[in-house]
Amino acid sequence: MPKRNRNGAGSIVYEPERKKYRAYITDALGKRISKRFDSSDEADMWLSQIKLDLYNNAYIPKSNITVGEWVLEYLSTYCAPNIRAKTLIRYMQTARHLEPISGILLQELDARQVQYFYNNLPKMSDSSKNKIHKLLKAAITKAHILELVKKNIMNAIPAPKVSKPKIEIFKSEELQAISEVLKTNSTYRRYYLLFLLTINTGMRLGEVLGLKRKCVFDDYVVINNSLQDINGKMVDTPPKTAAGEREITITRDLSSDLKKRFNSGKIVSFDGYIFQSKNGTPLRPNQIERAWKSILLLASVPHKKFHVLRHTHATQLLANGVPLLEVSKRLGHSRASHTLDLYGHAIPGYDASLPNKISKIFNL
Repeated sequence: MPKRNRNGAGSIVYEPERKKYRAYITDALGKRISKRFDSSDEADMWLSQIKLDLYNNAYIPKSNITVGEWVLEYLSTYCAPNIRAKTLIRYMQTARHLEPISGILLQELDARQVQYFYNNLPKMSDSSKNKIHKLLKAAITKAHILELVKKNIMNAIPAPKVSKPKIEIFKSEELQAISEVLKTNSTYRRYYLLFLLTINTGMRLGEVLGLKRKCVFDDYVVINNSLQDINGKMVDTPPKTAAGEREITITRDLSSDLKKRFNSGKIVSFDGYIFQSKNGTPLRPNQIERAWKSILLLASVPHKKFHVLRHTHATQLLANGVPLLEVSKRLGHSRASHTLDLYGHAIPGYDASLPNKISKIFNL
């Protein structure tokens, strides 16, 4: 048996039956810490390091929690109360990609293992890789703050490079073709007003589907919610950020059309949604995307997601001289720099008039 020493002094004993050296030390709370080694030098080095950590209040008690267990705890305990349900679902989906390292003890995970994991990720978009990195870094950083790990290994790992996504827009003639189909096709005519509202406001699909009677006024609509499909159930969720809650100006003609829609007898309550199915239930995003695919096919327009209407709205406003800050507010962005980063390079005809303008400015 090892000789009893005062707390923090430690001792090393040889165990003949195991042919190992075992180092012991007791922390300030009276808890014994021990570890076996092949040599006395290794045991002595470990003991010295533990003493130093205890002296500097840097000692981290051993834990058997794995990377996978910690990430799930991090999401459910520290993220879930502060994010939307649909965002949590997306985070959980991202967490599934961590499976190759999920069984490693959190305290034993090192930077080389993480880099190897990144290097061997299956084929996926740069954006998906970056989401994996952000989630893992956030979880490890939180573990470090909570003193579950001694150091934040993620500081040594660069984020995967993300190429800037190309912003698609609809051309004017494509919008005209889509509009013609929606006006004349008996099957898809009921989506015309939804299309008109989106291209005129740049609203997100969830905001369009969540628009309620009480939020439509003579020359503007109020955006204070988003209708989302969460695990098969349509749920009203708040905007992502404070900037998402806003007023968007519209023409009186569009306002009149919206009022005619909810005065048609199909809106069952004052809080009812403007856009409903034939049965009076909310329209689902996947329902719109399916219909949109068919509409573009009928219009002989190459397929682009419904969300491209929002991109088109933003780029055309900027191209026609609407101030960046006004466009940013209209879109519900929290920062104008985000609007510029997304749409600045996609403004149609942005560079065409610059030579003449520059010539007039300098007049040399």
